[in-house]
Amino acid sequence: MNPVASPKELVYAPAILILSQDLYPRKLEVVREYVQNASDAIDAFSAIAHLIDDTSEPVIKVSIQGRSLLIFDNGIGMGGNDVEKMRYIAYSEKKTGEEAGYKGIGRLAGFAVAEKLKMSSTRYGDPQLHHFEIRAKEMRDEISQNKKRGVVETATDVINRHTNIWSTPANDPKDHYTIVEIRGIHESCSELLDGTRLKEYIGDIAPVDFSPEFKWGTRISQWLREDVPDYSPKTIYLSMLNGERIKVYKPYVDSMLISEPRSVTVRDPANPSKPLALCWYATKGQKILDEIRAAGKIFTVDGDGDKKRFAGLVYKLFGFSVGDRHLPVKTLWDRSFPRALWFSGEIHVIDKDVLPTTDRSDFIESDARARLYREAKHIAGDLNKLAQVISNDRNAFKDGENFSVKLQRLKDRLRDKTIERAELKSIRTDLNRGLATLRARVDKCSDPDIEKYGKQVEKFALSVQKELDEAKIMRGGEGDIADVARERKMTSQARRVFEIIMDTLQDYYGSDTDTYHEVAGKISQALRRKY
Repeated sequence: MNPVASPKELVYAPAILILSQDLYPRKLEVVREYVQNASDAIDAFSAIAHLIDDTSEPVIKVSIQGRSLLIFDNGIGMGGNDVEKMRYIAYSEKKTGEEAGYKGIGRLAGFAVAEKLKMSSTRYGDPQLHHFEIRAKEMRDEISQNKKRGVVETATDVINRHTNIWSTPANDPKDHYTIVEIRGIHESCSELLDGTRLKEYIGDIAPVDFSPEFKWGTRISQWLREDVPDYSPKTIYLSMLNGERIKVYKPYVDSMLISEPRSVTVRDPANPSKPLALCWYATKGQKILDEIRAAGKIFTVDGDGDKKRFAGLVYKLFGFSVGDRHLPVKTLWDRSFPRALWFSGEIHVIDKDVLPTTDRSDFIESDARARLYREAKHIAGDLNKLAQVISNDRNAFKDGENFSVKLQRLKDRLRDKTIERAELKSIRTDLNRGLATLRARVDKCSDPDIEKYGKQVEKFALSVQKELDEAKIMRGGEGDIADVARERKMTSQARRVFEIIMDTLQDYYGSDTDTYHEVAGKISQALRRKY
């Protein structure tokens, strides 16, 4: 079906610059558009592959070649009529809600960053390989110069003048593929030729699978395959400038120390059997009691760049990202913003009435979008509650661990007879305060292993407390508790001054008992040397 002809030209050449330049402020998004088209082509061919007994592996290949970038897919390909329509702006025969791309603008994605764009494609059974070329830099320059002179041409005239379409014999009539060549990429868009950035970007925004180096990947994939009807991860390879070829995966690996993931389904309350979205999420982990448990901190990764770049959830539609990781924060969280970034994960939108905006920074305003955002708010509620549980468990372990270290230090001092009588009041106060804090933390703890650990530390504290109560003041060189005043035979007046000083220090340092005991020890040592 061809677009309806109009007696007047209604689109003029400057619109081409606006569409191509303003839609992609972040130039890496150019790659997303072509990978998205490749993904749709693979899905289209997979639907008919069984009819022609084609067993080839569906694959997308992204290659860096000098100042050019090539995107190959062995999807359904294009015939001569399809390639002819490459000249049409915003024309697409893709069905809304059934494919990732549907607006017919993505083919212009590389227009603003390259000197030339070339597409070569053929369908299964077509003896011809069809080519489309657009001389992008020449067209941009001409439109800009004409605009300065006040000359405005129709878009049709300019496009026809700067594009070519031709065909050559295909190598094999059974071939089916499309190659997009973005030639002569401008130096200001060098991120498009940076293999490391491309790998991370494609892995984060495209429908690829989890890395075999991520132990939770199989479990999450199972959730997605069972509950997201269009979940279809693609095989994408990236060839670097040095010839190295790597398979692209989602950016999650075990070295990130990710805790056990969870999932939640968003449903339509008016029709509970209809899922609107599936969300999986996980937190940064840390080793606690020989296991990786939720750390309760902003999700960060090692390496160059923004260490918080994977903090937060991201919306996915047909496997492709919509918006960045701040969009769920803005649309789902009413409060506790920092805790939203404790998690990393994806919200796969199942309701295909929810459509992305042209620049894919959000979804188009609609009743479907409003319903999704409204019902998905319980994700934020669940995560806020979980964050509090994580915080309680982490604090219970942290306080127990710190208290255990302090108790062992106190036990060692009892053994070494280095506790001073003047410190006893502070030590007993500190012990009672630590026990009360630990018990309060353990009462709020939901992790049975951490709770058990806290009880063990409490038992240890009671045993040290008993030893302290049973300790004897040194008399005649024997005992457990040192008494520098008695050793140095201080007068009653001197002893009183010493006690006042120690009491004042204890009040001054307050809860900073470690510093107090350090200063008290130095005073006792100085008295033994000089008094």
